[in-house]
Amino acid sequence: MANYDKFTLEQRVFMYDTYVKTESCREVCRQFQDKFPTVSVPNRETVRRLIKKLRTTGSLNAKCPKPKRRVLNEEKLVEIHASFTRSPNKPLRRVAQEVSVSKSLVHTATKILKLKPYKVTVVHELRPLDNEKRITFCNWVLHNIVDGIVDPQLIIFSDEAWFHLNGHVASQNNRYWSTENPHLIHEIPLHDAKVGVWCAITAERIIGPIFFNETVNSERYRANILAPFFQLLSHYERENGYFQQDSATAHTAHNSLNDIKEVFEDRIISQGLWPPRSPDLTVCDFYLWGTLKNRVYRNNPHSVDELKNNIRTEILKIIEEELKRVNAKFIKRCQECINADGHHFQHLL
Repeated sequence: MANYDKFTLEQRVFMYDTYVKTESCREVCRQFQDKFPTVSVPNRETVRRLIKKLRTTGSLNAKCPKPKRRVLNEEKLVEIHASFTRSPNKPLRRVAQEVSVSKSLVHTATKILKLKPYKVTVVHELRPLDNEKRITFCNWVLHNIVDGIVDPQLIIFSDEAWFHLNGHVASQNNRYWSTENPHLIHEIPLHDAKVGVWCAITAERIIGPIFFNETVNSERYRANILAPFFQLLSHYERENGYFQQDSATAHTAHNSLNDIKEVFEDRIISQGLWPPRSPDLTVCDFYLWGTLKNRVYRNNPHSVDELKNNIRTEILKIIEEELKRVNAKFIKRCQECINADGHHFQHLL
């Protein structure tokens, strides 16, 4: 038993109030003797323990009742299951609050109930008319491949993306270990440095990267992207390749399409044939950009030039065998899109 337990609640309150006013254990003992002359005077250690007890438990009672231990019984299991049924994406902590058990007990309940935390996949929005256009495109691809009109190895997918220099920084990893807080700050530009990257990709190679620094309009697309791209094409690609691009305004402007038709004639997969809002069907979106962004920040580039070098290096590391596998996945995605009636199909892959 703590040595302050022999004092009444009134006496303990007096000791605490006196300490708050004087901040002196010696003064508490002196005034206690004056207030309660017939009671043994507490020593300074007793006062210290009493103050510590209050700060730790929030109570001056001699004995604090222990909180009732929550037990995961059948009733609680039913409540937890009902909570998840009403709202399957509810956090464990919220469920614990609703049914008045600990978070750890809710976690245990999920195992008993055989509930698993499946990740929600964020996908692009599809509008009412998109499904039919997606099916039309996928059927066009598969039928023309079977008929020998389109060589799947020579579909040239193209797209552009922005790579931010600070794209790899995670604020929770910024730590400064010290015995005192130095109140450091890390300043970053309001608009951080970035570089635009355009690439074309086939089952045999990646053409590019072609870098740009400004928003792409028709004139910049023609002069800074298409012109150097055409120079990088082989004669065989010019004669047999099918060029794919999305329906961005810069891509489908009259002058842009004229430049593309001079090289690829009618072998163009773009507005009219390419379905809108379909990044899941283009190799650049479902493979290339994600792969590059997972790799180019590994050595923490400190300048745009370093970032560009990393992009070039990582592109060169992508071997032809990998590109062929990705191209085969494109064909499979077309079939799965048809099977799903043009709806989202990632869960079927």
